[in-house]
Amino acid sequence: MEKCVIDLFSAITQVSPLYFNAIGTRYNEEQYHQVTENPFTAELYHRFKYLTEQKINEQYYINLILHFDITKASVNRRPDLVLHQGQENRNDQRMFIEIKTDANVSLTDDFNKLIQATDEYLNFKNVVMITVNRKFSDLLNLITVHSEFFNLQVERANRIYFFNIDSSQELPQYEIYSLRYNKKINARIL
Repeated sequence: MEKCVIDLFSAITQVSPLYFNAIGTRYNEEQYHQVTENPFTAELYHRFKYLTEQKINEQYYINLILHFDITKASVNRRPDLVLHQGQENRNDQRMFIEIKTDANVSLTDDFNKLIQATDEYLNFKNVVMITVNRKFSDLLNLITVHSEFFNLQVERANRIYFFNIDSSQELPQYEIYSLRYNKKINARIL
């Protein structure tokens, strides 16, 4: 697993559970679930950016930019976060990141974005989907039935990772799944 993927996982574990979900209140005092994708993504951006700027990491992240919600117009895609050399070239497309905090939203379009991020044109070295508020078993089910993942060339599939945060318990459960190994990678946060 490349350093940027490991650093991203470290940054994810630093995001407070306060960003995982929120309850809003309507004028009639009725409460409802609010989507927290943008606040979660913004907080993750800051945590990850901080790690990239540490002196110990400066050589690895030299000439790389972390962009938030930037459009890849040439392929009509808008990843939540991108770590790359810049929009003006594709010399170092280090990491493409999609984030979903709503457990009920379909992931099909996002899965297809991950696949497209590995194609020859975009050619991201690492492609990550972060899901929050889902059971890991539910995410794994969705991955398994998305046959396009398993029709990919091995080299492209090897670049795709899934990070899941199950916030349904008192302590959030963090899990990593890799298409490379076609299994869960043991990751335990104490």
